[in-house]
Amino acid sequence: MPVGKPRTVSLPPDQMIELGKEMVAWVKEKDPLHLSEWYCIEKGYTDKEFDTMHVCQEFFPYYEQALKIIGRKYLDKGSNVRDSIAHRWQRLYFKDLRKLEDTDADANADRAARANKSQSMAAETALEILDKVQRKNQSIKSEH
Repeated sequence: MPVGKPRTVSLPPDQMIELGKEMVAWVKEKDPLHLSEWYCIEKGYTDKEFDTMHVCQEFFPYYEQALKIIGRKYLDKGSNVRDSIAHRWQRLYFKDLRKLEDTDADANADRAARANKSQSMAAETALEILDKVQRKNQSIKSEH
């Protein structure tokens, strides 16, 4: 059983601030398509390590700033980023857009479920009516 403080991949707060400043400067200079170009290729961090680091309160403001700088390219119609990937980026990083799209998707799913339920109920009603008609026809035939 491990004893003591759990291991972390984050650095001390002052070093996290310096790393954040370095990241923002690098993003401004290099104009990358994705932040992983900095943390994975340039710095050698794994995705898992960076996932832990980027949520540290000292580093997070720089992380958000770097994302927004990269995001400009995804919004610029004159950039070499294709529309399909640009929309994907917008959904990931614009929380208000993601919430709106999720709300719309939920509403569409609810409408589809209600429509399916209505169709199912209509089909059941039609089958019940058909069954009654058939029983009625049989009773009329057996009377004759």
